[in-house]
Amino acid sequence: MSDEDLIVLALAVVARDLSLARKMVNFARDGVMEEGEMQEKLKLPPTELRQLLYRMQDSNLVVQLGTKEDESGNRLTYWRINKDLAKSFLARKFNEAREMLLRRREEESSGEYYVCAADPTHIRLSFDEVITRMDDGLVCPVCGAMLEPVDRGKILEEIDRMLDVLNKALESLEGEAS
Repeated sequence: MSDEDLIVLALAVVARDLSLARKMVNFARDGVMEEGEMQEKLKLPPTELRQLLYRMQDSNLVVQLGTKEDESGNRLTYWRINKDLAKSFLARKFNEAREMLLRRREEESSGEYYVCAADPTHIRLSFDEVITRMDDGLVCPVCGAMLEPVDRGKILEEIDRMLDVLNKALESLEGEAS
């Protein structure tokens, strides 16, 4: 994966918008971006752009270089994409996701859960929660349909697939860091 792809991906994680991150990187080819020009090119309201830049700054993905006034008295704010931290940022985010999935895998493998038979998105209850609700019967509190045990095998398989993808991504990042 190229350095530019890593930078786009890192910015997309914070922006939650891949096309916006791609536009930012393309716009900042020289590394420095002026906030007003960014606003025009990205077609974002000033407040939204500023919030996005501050979120990226909190993640050390962009750095505010400073401000100056132009000849008409307008304040110009300059930003630079911190390209050197994209890999470490992504590695940290991937590790956080991996740890969350490992915790979820442990919960899934050690507990028993029940969902609504009519619509599994209604509710998900642990075995202990079902026991405390036994007075109401083994029914969904949303629609009244019966509760059924969750097929943990499918969930564990999906978690394992996601862990495999994350592990490969981490290996790739670590391999590129060498």
